[in-house]
Amino acid sequence: MADWLKAEIVTGLQKLLALRLPGTPAEDMVIGTAEVWLEAVRPSCRQWDERLDAARIRAAFNALFRQADRWPAPKQFLDNLAARRPIKALSAPVYPADKAKDNLWRIRVMINSTVNTKTTAQEIARQKRKP
Repeated sequence: MADWLKAEIVTGLQKLLALRLPGTPAEDMVIGTAEVWLEAVRPSCRQWDERLDAARIRAAFNALFRQADRWPAPKQFLDNLAARRPIKALSAPVYPADKAKDNLWRIRVMINSTVNTKTTAQEIARQKRKP
């Protein structure tokens, strides 16, 4: 598990401990509780990414701080974990019109050469000269 993920979970748990909610683990159980939480959020079908997930993890803990009236289970944390924001798509590349025209010509030549097997190099050169 990535160090940043451990740090985010442990920080969130420390803040929950400070709230002293009913059901808060005893001092001698804090390390074991943290290990269970880390195991619960360990990537099984999910790949954690710091730039995509750190803020989501903090927001999920912040929701628990506001909502919980008892010590929460890891499931409550995962339920409060918002979906990732979609990554912005790249804009379409600008393709020069002259290259597009040339590619269309090449496609026509390929189609013509498969339809008409008598197409020769001279015919291809003649077609290329046509506008």
